Amino acid sequence: MFYIVFLFEYFFTLPGYFMNSAHDLDTWRLFFQVVNLGSVSKAAQSLHQETSAISRKLNKLEKDLGTELFTKEGRKLKLTSAGFVAFSRMRRIVLDAGCLINDLSQGQENLEQLITIAAPIGISEKLLPICMLEYMKLEPSTRFSCRSMSYVELFSTETFQGYDIILSTSPITTATNTTMLLGGIQHIMTASSEFLSREDVSIKKPEDLNNYPLFSFYSRNRERNTHLKNGSETYHLNLDACCRFNHPGAIKTAVLDNYGVGVYCPYYFYASEIKNGQVQQVLPDWTMPLQQVYLNKKHTQRAYVNDFINWFFQRFTNFEGIISPMSNGFWMSDFSANLVHL
Repeated sequence: MFYIVFLFEYFFTLPGYFMNSAHDLDTWRLFFQVVNLGSVSKAAQSLHQETSAISRKLNKLEKDLGTELFTKEGRKLKLTSAGFVAFSRMRRIVLDAGCLINDLSQGQENLEQLITIAAPIGISEKLLPICMLEYMKLEPSTRFSCRSMSYVELFSTETFQGYDIILSTSPITTATNTTMLLGGIQHIMTASSEFLSREDVSIKKPEDLNNYPLFSFYSRNRERNTHLKNGSETYHLNLDACCRFNHPGAIKTAVLDNYGVGVYCPYYFYASEIKNGQVQQVLPDWTMPLQQVYLNKKHTQRAYVNDFINWFFQRFTNFEGIISPMSNGFWMSDFSANLVHL
């Protein structure tokens, strides 16, 4: 009797021996790695496994499914139609399973309804803290974890897998997420009242801007160029900034210290200083293109995360300098960012 029990436990604990590999998430993770890297050998090298071992697992997966997932074109592997369906649909299932395991392993944090958010520098500094504090008053059991990221970091696959919500300035499209346009950030040109009151400073038209020190925003193709609009008139502004930053707070420091003109400044960053007269808009009749803000979330999401998202949609456009997509004032220039595919 002991011998029979021993054999039973032995065979059924062998990885994949009697188990249908199509039900094994680790096998699917191998499949995804092969697809992402384009070959079994590269996947084996990245995972520190033998090439033959991965090939056997993939062959067994195809046998258990009763269909081929790959075809060979020279030395490269190409997905079959069934492989493409498997990649797009199973990826979502595996990611959801990973999220579930992560939630269960968080223990008390999960009971406290932890929401993890990644957002661009600036939004995470000025707008998100207000929203988080307000929401915690409504839902005291909710906890937040927010990380400020550069725009490059926000567009990585690893980032999307690690957060419930990602705020970005371009839509992030994957097979497992939904992207929604939140609104547009109103940008302005600013200078301190003290700087503008100097006798040698006179800015009456866009061409005058390059006569003074400019501090601009560093982000993709907004590094040097932007568009201004005054009614039906459009002006292409080719910036020659003395300093470029990827953080709006750095531009604000230069403006408040009376060094020159801040270009492409988020209105919400200066709202209080404009009200108290410390800062003024430069060329207020000329408007700048809005910076769109997208909310990216996973298709399958915990109920309390969706509750916060629904509330956040209403709250976000109530900030000064945030324009609703339904507003007549919503416009973006030709250099609006394209879709980012992961």
